[in-house]
Amino acid sequence: MAAVGVVDNPAEKPGGGSPGGDRQLPHVFGRYLLLKRLSRGGMGEIFLAKLGEIQGFEKLVIIKKILPNLVADEEFIKRFIDEAQVAIKLQHANIAPVFEVGKVDGEYFLAIEYIEGRDLRRLISRQREERTRLPPDLCLFISRELANGLAYAHRRTDEKGQSLALVHCDISPPNVMVSFEGEVKVIDFGIAKSAIRIAGSNPNMGFGKFGYMAPEQLVRGGVVDRRTDVYAAGVVLYELLTGERLFLFPEGADYRQIARMVTAGKITAPSVRDPRLDPEFDPIVMRALSSQQDQRYQTAEEFRDAIQTKLSQLNPTISADALAHYMRELFNEEITEEHRLVATMKAVDVAPFQDELTQATSEHTITFARANTLSARILGKIGPSTSGSHRIPTQEQLLLHPRRRAMFFVGFTGAVIAGGAISLLIARGLRPNPVVTVTPPPPPIVAKIEPPPVPPEVKPPVEPVKPPPTPAGVHKDHKRHPTGRELAHDSSPQPPVSKHSPEAVQAKYGKVRQEYVSFKTQYGSVLEERWNAIANEITFGKADKFDKVDAMLESLRKEMSKVKSGG
Repeated sequence: MAAVGVVDNPAEKPGGGSPGGDRQLPHVFGRYLLLKRLSRGGMGEIFLAKLGEIQGFEKLVIIKKILPNLVADEEFIKRFIDEAQVAIKLQHANIAPVFEVGKVDGEYFLAIEYIEGRDLRRLISRQREERTRLPPDLCLFISRELANGLAYAHRRTDEKGQSLALVHCDISPPNVMVSFEGEVKVIDFGIAKSAIRIAGSNPNMGFGKFGYMAPEQLVRGGVVDRRTDVYAAGVVLYELLTGERLFLFPEGADYRQIARMVTAGKITAPSVRDPRLDPEFDPIVMRALSSQQDQRYQTAEEFRDAIQTKLSQLNPTISADALAHYMRELFNEEITEEHRLVATMKAVDVAPFQDELTQATSEHTITFARANTLSARILGKIGPSTSGSHRIPTQEQLLLHPRRRAMFFVGFTGAVIAGGAISLLIARGLRPNPVVTVTPPPPPIVAKIEPPPVPPEVKPPVEPVKPPPTPAGVHKDHKRHPTGRELAHDSSPQPPVSKHSPEAVQAKYGKVRQEYVSFKTQYGSVLEERWNAIANEITFGKADKFDKVDAMLESLRKEMSKVKSGG
């Protein structure tokens, strides 16, 4: 889902999609005035908008609506809200901020920073059109800024100082923006995992993503961590330097074939792919692209510092100014057009929509989380709010899922206490913000992503039961029919149920995987090679070799016990 796009008709009618998609633009959506539909992606529709509740607040934002078919998936929505509420806490120069996560009349949305610029996919394609290449120093500069944003997110902690274990899981050219002023920003941080989860069921999303996914994302049972993002950032750097994708899979490619290619780790070095490149780039890129997690840069900081060392040798004075100059040359006409668009959108008068905005904000909007920076602007740094009375969300709205039940009582009590302060504001001629921000408990610390679906294993063939030996004195060709007594009291032993059946091994695999994830959190990657071997066997092994998988799982359990006991 791109963060920005060039559009030219402020009154366009959005095509089929979300409810209200056939309404004339501009129109009111909660506290925002939707000005222009920019695109429709795998997760939803994207609009250019501006905040409508404050007169004179001219900063444009991007509104991302979640598609109706995804809204119907309760589990997806719960994950989406949890992840977005983490993303809203990220405040860094190299990460595009999320301003608000909420719901308007049943439509879930994100309000995100509007960036005047282009994503890396568009930048690379434009270079191909112009038959030009991004200079190596700018390739390194962009990758350094990208790694810097990742490093910040990876080291983020909660209020208790515990790591949030954030992983983007979808670092790729469409999710890296370059502004016309030379800024590099990661977009969709915290919500990309939700997009990846639905890629397997959406043919328009899958195969382009696979080319940037690390082996552990493609191998069944692989454990995703911050090194997964380092790998993807390495793929992006490879593509910037060579001008070509590292992996390119055709539509309809077999998933197992894709996984084998990526996990094999057979990658041509950048200087071999393009002899014009300095071979000194190769060690940096190839280490980031190692198929083994423990052989990559272990943190985004390490990757960033390796890039910085080379960049300081190549161009010690490089800055965002050089990248801005390059962007102006590459997108000269589009920049002029975009500036004209921004001026037109900012000139749209909010006054005719003010009553509708007030009603929509106070009666139709539920805010799950809102960034502190935007709240500070709204609550007085720019001007007084024009909204109506303060409204407490209903119990049904607060109890979106069970984990929020306790928050209702806290929120209600807080609203009562705040009543005196609200009255004082009204007495001074100021009107309070009409939406109560409901902040649920922090999301789980361990970030996980389920890999795309793998074809089900084939059950092993059932071996025929051998007949009992022929009694002495009876010819082997003689067919003896059992008596009624024998039929009624047949006590012959039945063939035992194999402990290596697909069901038994699958259940054991799930338990051991949970044990290993917990073990790795405490003891690190000391047994990672063994776990990767099991994951590879599950993904690529023969369907009838369940005894081998069972033995490997049992061996791993023993090794984990040894490590825990200090043996």
